[in-house]
Amino acid sequence: VTSDSWWKTMKKFWKPGSVAPGVDVERDAKDGDAALIINNPRRNLSLKQQRILLPIYGSRRQILWALEKYRTVIIVGETGSGKTTQIPQYLHEAGWTAGNRSVVCTQPRRIAATTVAA
Repeated sequence: VTSDSWWKTMKKFWKPGSVAPGVDVERDAKDGDAALIINNPRRNLSLKQQRILLPIYGSRRQILWALEKYRTVIIVGETGSGKTTQIPQYLHEAGWTAGNRSVVCTQPRRIAATTVAA
C-alpha cells in the first residue's frame, strides 16, 4: 500500500457504527520491520528531576486542592505538559488509589487514548 492510497482511504467519512476506513488496509511494514525511536534530551537526569521539569509540576498543589474541593475538574494544557502522565501519579501519591480505588484519565480523541494505553 502506498502512502497515497492509504491517505485516500483515510479521507473517507467514517459513520459511527460502521467499519472505520483504513482498518482493512495492509500496512507497508511487516512484523519486525518497525523501529522504535526514543528521543529524550533529558535522559541524563533522574526520573524525579524530569518530572519536576514538566510544566504541570508547578500546578501540582493547585490541582490536588481543586480535586479535593470540587466534584468535577477539567484540566487544559499544552501537549507534552504532563497532564495525562503526571496527574494520575499525583493522585496515586496523594492516596487516591488506596482501598482498591481507581484513577481514570479520559482523552478527547481515540488515538490519544490508545497511545496512552499502550
